[in-house]
Amino acid sequence: GAEQVALGGVEEMVGYVEGHFGGEVTGGKVGGFVGLGESALLRSFPQVFGLTPIQYVKQFRVEKAAELLRSTRLKTGEVGLECGFSDASYFIKTFREIKHCTPREYRIRFC
Repeated sequence: GAEQVALGGVEEMVGYVEGHFGGEVTGGKVGGFVGLGESALLRSFPQVFGLTPIQYVKQFRVEKAAELLRSTRLKTGEVGLECGFSDASYFIKTFREIKHCTPREYRIRFC
């Protein structure tokens, strides 16, 4: 029933986020892509992941950023842009929120 549709939508949304994380990802865009209304997506997503779609996107972007910090010589700001953060200070704030250190500290610690 509706729960199966929502679950399928959540799986599609994850695929969409993984393919588009470097660009703008909004609930409306994702909901439209997966054929779910934004409210249905917002309701079903936390049941599957324990996170809102926005929290999931932030976490996914930070994980990708951490990967780039470990594997490239890109500057911190470039890593943020590459991972969909249009603003360097927002990138640093979000990274710290999830990884409990700044991108620079992370790179020093893990490289």
